[in-house]
Amino acid sequence: MSAKRGAAGAAEKLGSPVMLRRFGWAFLLAWVFCVFYTEAVEGYTGSRWAELGLGSSGAQVFFSGLPVFASIAMLVAIVCLEKRLGSPVAHPLLFWLAPLATALSTPLLFWGTGEAASTIALFVLGALLTGVGSGFMWVMWGEYYAKVSQADVELLAPVSAIVAAVLVLVVSSMSGWVSVVLVTSFPLLSGLSLALSWRDVQAHDASAEHHGLEEQQAFRNAYDRAKDSPLKALASMGRIGLGILVACLFVCLEGTFWEAPARSMLPFQLVLLASIVLMAVVAVASTMGPRRVSLSFLYRWMCPLLVVGFAALILFGNDLGGYLAYGVALAARFGFCLITQMFFARFAAMGKTTAVQSFGLGWIFVHLGDFLGILLYVAVGSWLGAGLLTTAQVAALSITVLVVVTMFVLNDERGFSLDSAAQAVASSTGGDACRPDGATATAPDTLGEPVAGPGATAPTAGGAGMPADTSTDQLGLRIRSLACEYELTPREVEVFDLLARGRSIPYVRDALFISKETAATHAKHVYAKLGVHSRQELIDLVH
Repeated sequence: MSAKRGAAGAAEKLGSPVMLRRFGWAFLLAWVFCVFYTEAVEGYTGSRWAELGLGSSGAQVFFSGLPVFASIAMLVAIVCLEKRLGSPVAHPLLFWLAPLATALSTPLLFWGTGEAASTIALFVLGALLTGVGSGFMWVMWGEYYAKVSQADVELLAPVSAIVAAVLVLVVSSMSGWVSVVLVTSFPLLSGLSLALSWRDVQAHDASAEHHGLEEQQAFRNAYDRAKDSPLKALASMGRIGLGILVACLFVCLEGTFWEAPARSMLPFQLVLLASIVLMAVVAVASTMGPRRVSLSFLYRWMCPLLVVGFAALILFGNDLGGYLAYGVALAARFGFCLITQMFFARFAAMGKTTAVQSFGLGWIFVHLGDFLGILLYVAVGSWLGAGLLTTAQVAALSITVLVVVTMFVLNDERGFSLDSAAQAVASSTGGDACRPDGATATAPDTLGEPVAGPGATAPTAGGAGMPADTSTDQLGLRIRSLACEYELTPREVEVFDLLARGRSIPYVRDALFISKETAATHAKHVYAKLGVHSRQELIDLVH
């Protein structure tokens, strides 16, 4: 029944006019896939470097890597200058200038004048505009995703990825100037959607559902860290950033072995259809299941998917194997863009970094992986041409590195646990809440570290350790006392603890990794046992 209600609720949201414009991230994602990742639009200058009489490896790196490098440089500047200039959404003009710069860059990247020098000059200008415009748009959409609720993120991101794949499919069926014009419109449509959606979210800040006292302190800590150095934000992300970087690197390499005759051909469109199916599966699993799929779960399956693609190269060679590898790479790229958007939205919402830092650094990981993948692709191409390596050997080495990095990344549970501190606080009152010594339990989800008890150092949501104050200690003792008096179950104690600290049902859902319906059911049981009828009455009882 809960799945049916979830499906009905999702369908109702999708039909809302306000909701439709909130999918504007899809246009930005479709734009980057059409221009750079798939070449769904024919005539891209960066793929015609040899035709311009520039046949060296350096020229290949220049044309393939300049737009990516420009985007990385812009994102680095945005993150580093946040302290001085503030966030991009604080500057209304950027809502229009960033999409305009991105749109103007598009025809410049496809404009061949017939003369090498002028074509290169137009391409360089287009690459620079790409870096400036898209860099701001990635971060600004990220700030929007950090503002809305987690339930909205779990709907908006997967559906936007599906829509983006459909748009790429549509563009791939076109030819000539029509496809260029359509793709040029994507950044403008994305910018318009962003401006309207940001206006809506300012009127109703959905992230306020996570802004209890501890969250507010976490946000203040995050901005304090931003004032000190973005390096602290980078360090707080753990190994997940490395995981995304390496995954994107091998996605870039894996997709280069198929020599497609034309992107409008049926084989390419079948690959896009497979990507759409994958995004649909992720969307359903993330939003409608009884237990939400964690990002670590998605990462666990995305990396083995890349391994399958490289294995196809070993088993079937460059023809069929290359085609299968390309399909896997494209689907995985959509998947990792989705994972990145969802992960760093939650990372920012929990106050671990500012939204600018979270999404700026997140997309730096993605783009840096792309850039390093380009360098590796050029190097591998030279080695293959010289006979130093075979395709099977490259695939085998790639599988080895992917497996090692995946194990390394997934071993960092803190990197994927977005609210380990909140979980620890809740778990501390679970188990045997009526122990006479009033000691706290050890939280199972915090790598075996004991959580804060009276007089201990308690971690904040922002990740910094701070001495637990007396009021917090007394609150914990009061919660345990009431839990024992009213005979709450261990899970009810966890829910009770979070509600008593001012948390909302969406927050409880995220902190305990349960569905919203399950969290609401536990809350009702807590209310019934305590004899209260609302969260405010529960808070009044505790205080």
